[in-house]
Amino acid sequence: ESRLWKRGSEAIGPAPSGRHWIDVCDRGGDLFEYLAFKHASGGFYVVRSKHDRRVEVEEETAQRREQLHTYARSLPSLGEKTVEVPSRDGRPGRTAQVRIAAGVVLVPPPKNPRGEHGTEPLTLGVVYAGEIDPPPGVEAVEWILLTNVPAEGWAQACERITWYSCRWIVEEYHKGQKTGCGIELPQFTTKGRLEPVIALLSVVAVYLLQLRSSSRRADAHERRADEIIPKEHVAVLSAWRYGELRSDLSMYDFYYALARLGGHQNRKHDHPPGWIVLWRGWMKLQDMVAGAAAIEKVRCG
Repeated sequence: ESRLWKRGSEAIGPAPSGRHWIDVCDRGGDLFEYLAFKHASGGFYVVRSKHDRRVEVEEETAQRREQLHTYARSLPSLGEKTVEVPSRDGRPGRTAQVRIAAGVVLVPPPKNPRGEHGTEPLTLGVVYAGEIDPPPGVEAVEWILLTNVPAEGWAQACERITWYSCRWIVEEYHKGQKTGCGIELPQFTTKGRLEPVIALLSVVAVYLLQLRSSSRRADAHERRADEIIPKEHVAVLSAWRYGELRSDLSMYDFYYALARLGGHQNRKHDHPPGWIVLWRGWMKLQDMVAGAAAIEKVRCG
C-alpha cells in the first residue's frame, strides 16, 4: 500500500515553471519509502509524523541519537501562533494557541527494508506545534511535521504549519465527493465511462463545498446568495421555503433552506447540516428548477 503515495505524487505531474508542488500528507504518509522517493525525485512535502523513529541530531562536536518525538517536544520555542482546529467526531471546531519550534534531524533507513528505497539517510526539517493550555477534558493539539523544505526560523515554521492546515479543506472536499455526491457508487466498468462521471461529480462537490464554506463566514447573514448561486435557484428555493419569491436571500438563509429541503430539521440543538442532507437538498432543488423552467416555457408558448 505504500506505493500508493508514490503513485499519487507521480500522477500529479510537474509543477508550472517557477512554481513548486508541496505534498501535504497525514500520518499515513509517514513512510520512509515515500520520503526517500520525494528526495530522489526533487519533490517537496509536509508530512505529519506517525513513527517515533530513532534519529540523529547534529551537535557542535558530534551526533547524538534520540527519539524523534522526544526531540521535537524539547526544541526551544520560536514563538506562539493561533491555529484553527476543525470539528471532528462530534467535537466542535475551536481555536488553539500553540507553541512553535523547529529543528533538523538525520533519519536513517529502516534496518529491515520496508518498501522500495535506498540505503542513504534523509536530512529532514522538523516543525513542532503543541497546544499551550487546552480546555479541560479536551485532547491537546500536537503536530510533529516532517518536511524537506527549509523550516529553520519563525516565518518558515509558521508557513509549513499553514501548509499542513490546508489538509482540512482537502479532506472536506473528499468527504463531499464520497459521502455527499456518492462518487464511489457508479458501477461503470470502463475508464472511458467512469472518468466523465468523476469529473462532473467533482465539480459539484467543489460547488457544494463553496456553498457550505460561504454559509459559515462571518458575513453569511449579510452576503446575498445570488453572488454565488444562480438567481433561478434562489427564486425557486425561496418560494418553496417562504411561500414567496425572494431575491435578497442571504447565504446563510439559502444554505439552511437547502438543508431543510434535504431533510435537516434546522432545530436549535441540531448539528450543522451534513453532506448527505446537503446532497439530497441539492438534487431536489435541481428537479424543482427544471420543473419551473418547463412551466415557464409552457406559459410563454
